[in-house]
Amino acid sequence: MADVITTRREGTILEVTLDRPKANAIDLKTSRLMGETFKAFRDDPGLRVAI
Repeated sequence: MADVITTRREGTILEVTLDRPKANAIDLKTSRLMGETFKAFRDDPGLRVAI
């Protein structure tokens, strides 16, 4: 399930990719993973933007 969300960091930019081609939707698990990802983004002073 963790492969549903991948991240790539380039300098101060965090690229977040959702990969659920069959469902093309956000379920509860994906929502929680997104929350964890963006909390980590929020807490990292070296990051400025997430796309």
